[in-house]
Amino acid sequence: MKWTYTIKNKLLASVVLLVLCLLVFLSNYLDRLHTRNVKNSISTLYEDRLIAEVYILKMTSAIYQIKEVLNAEINTVFKNTAISKLSIELNDTFKAFSKTKLTTTEKETATELINHIKNLEKTILNNNYSPTNYTEKALFSLNKLSTIQIEESKLIMQNVESEYANIKASSQFAFAIIIIILLVLQALVFSAKTIVPVTKPKNPTLN
Repeated sequence: MKWTYTIKNKLLASVVLLVLCLLVFLSNYLDRLHTRNVKNSISTLYEDRLIAEVYILKMTSAIYQIKEVLNAEINTVFKNTAISKLSIELNDTFKAFSKTKLTTTEKETATELINHIKNLEKTILNNNYSPTNYTEKALFSLNKLSTIQIEESKLIMQNVESEYANIKASSQFAFAIIIIILLVLQALVFSAKTIVPVTKPKNPTLN
């Protein structure tokens, strides 16, 4: 009945090999999944954080320039022309910023910002070129948005580090399991050799 034990060994070896193949496929799938998540996080960091910060800096610069023009003692026509140009630039930048991925807090702060900008424009349209506190309110909102960018960027980097740790852990686990499976296969090979019937050659002198 040794042949039955050989068949069992073969079946067990087949199962072990199948598990090994599935493990390799699973490890490869997890690696690709984690890599895609890391790429998405880096893309989000660039498109929705770094680019958004550039827009915030442009709006901050425009507000400071409007503030300087309002404080400057120059001809009213020049003031009107300069502020009109800066207002167009400010609104265009805000539209570009609003198209980025915004959190709930960012949306609320962005709404505050655009309201301050509109109030500033209304004041200027009424030919009131004296310094106004709407510029300070707009700058305060922009500072809040900039702070949010930093906090969100930190969260993204933490996610990237977490994904990297998961990739490393899953790879090490898969490597350990593969080694165990290879040891099992080796044990099966050696055990199969021990049950092969040994045929002793006949002594020719006995014939």
